[in-house]
Amino acid sequence: MSQPKISLTYFNIEAAAEKVRLALVMTGTEFEDKRVNFEEWGAMKASTPYGQLPVMTVTYPDGEVKSFAQSVAMMRWVARKFDTTDTLYPADADKMLEIEEVIGLSDDMARAWQPALYMGMGRHANYGHPQEWPEVKDCVQKLRETFIAEHLPKFMGFFSQKLEATGAFFCGDKPTIADLQILAQLRYFTKGVADHVPADCLNPYPAVTSWMDRMHAVPQIKAWYQL
Repeated sequence: MSQPKISLTYFNIEAAAEKVRLALVMTGTEFEDKRVNFEEWGAMKASTPYGQLPVMTVTYPDGEVKSFAQSVAMMRWVARKFDTTDTLYPADADKMLEIEEVIGLSDDMARAWQPALYMGMGRHANYGHPQEWPEVKDCVQKLRETFIAEHLPKFMGFFSQKLEATGAFFCGDKPTIADLQILAQLRYFTKGVADHVPADCLNPYPAVTSWMDRMHAVPQIKAWYQL
């Protein structure tokens, strides 16, 4: 049976789309990695399902075309549909629960970071501040420094406990979609691209950095990042 054609559209950054890209890469699924700039996004925004990216467009063998949003849903679908090893997102309910628990922790960490991220992107009005707000830079610095000092250690502690228990990946001896989501999430914090977030902020957590090394050594991921 022929496979559907997949096009994944996002900006030319990792962020929300990267876990989907990694799922496609890990399953050996061909896809169009379409990256748009902000001008192109402005022109296409109204045509997307919910006015957001990423968007996955699937062309089925019978010619039907469907577009989907929500990156975690895309990642789950890719793993369930294309992973012939049944290890990325197993059908077994008990194993699935383990994976979903870790994904939930990752989502909790993302929510803790979100105000510091969005305020730094000029979205402070969403948090009740006036658009013209002179204190925004100081507020962003405080939020990010607080995240690094308080929230990051908490979540790295949770992650470290999981990894020390398995000695390999988050849910056992093979990567799952939980590993893909968290790898995409943590790579951001090591790039030095966010003000007030040191690129070495994960160094105090050797269980996590060793796991990142293992993930980057997975052949498909190593090739994707050209390591």
